[in-house]
Amino acid sequence: MKTLEVRDLSSRIGNFDLGPIDLSVEKGEIVGLIGPSGCGKTLLLRTIAGLQEPLSGSVTINEDDVTFLEPHLRGLAFVFQDNALFPHMDTHDNIAFPLSVMKDREADAKVSKRAGELDGLSDYLDRWPKELPAGMKKLTAFARETVKKFNLIMLDEPFERLDKKIRIEMRSIIKRMLMALGESVLIVLNDPEDAMAIADRVFIMDSGVVLRQGSPTEIYDEPNSLFVMELFSAMGINRVGGRAFRPQDVELDDQGEEFNPEHCGPYDSKRIICNGKLGGEDVTLMLPIECRDMDSIFIRITRFFDL
Repeated sequence: MKTLEVRDLSSRIGNFDLGPIDLSVEKGEIVGLIGPSGCGKTLLLRTIAGLQEPLSGSVTINEDDVTFLEPHLRGLAFVFQDNALFPHMDTHDNIAFPLSVMKDREADAKVSKRAGELDGLSDYLDRWPKELPAGMKKLTAFARETVKKFNLIMLDEPFERLDKKIRIEMRSIIKRMLMALGESVLIVLNDPEDAMAIADRVFIMDSGVVLRQGSPTEIYDEPNSLFVMELFSAMGINRVGGRAFRPQDVELDDQGEEFNPEHCGPYDSKRIICNGKLGGEDVTLMLPIECRDMDSIFIRITRFFDL
């Protein structure tokens, strides 16, 4: 059963046109939207949520057409990028807010339960938003939206503006929480590493349209364009002799091309990152750790696009 189904959805903000977009989220599925800044990911979320009026198309949630339904009637848990916490409420009251509006008599118990499920949040229930670390602000916003009943969780770039260590910790915490909830999720991401760690399926967007969809592993292994290959390469793209390839898209081959490393550093326990020359041009390659003391290495490019 599809929790969310979007058909031929289009919208506009200023002179930017979104769509038409077709998208779906199955029950219990985590779907990511990924693409460069300004490609329309957040506008798509806002249009689905009813915060932006569509020009055409439809939005269906649990088989009910909600295209023109008020946002608060759609049963969405929407975690905004800036968290949108109430500065005059402590963490407990921020989380409890939607329950208080509904006059839920079990609000305190539900807040305590949700905070206890999010690593360390229980220790911050009496703190004001300005006193919270960045990670705890994000968890507070997540707890507030998921403490109530909902049909779909929507998260807008939840890992932005976090340093790498906190980002990885937050990714792990939210992934565990989403899996425990077992609910349908639509999440906006900018980093392919986040997509690989979080999403069951991703929709790649650019200039207001979807270019491709599939599992993160499938898209990483079989990029259908240079744009997709570059998007899913945290270390950038090499361009040599009319070919474009990722640093990791090489393997050792005694009959291959000669690479002359100029500087190598560790990547993990089995691989190194090397800068050097290939065909007289500067490249960055990811190689097995046994190559670290070699002056000359012969490699074969396993996956590339012609420029």
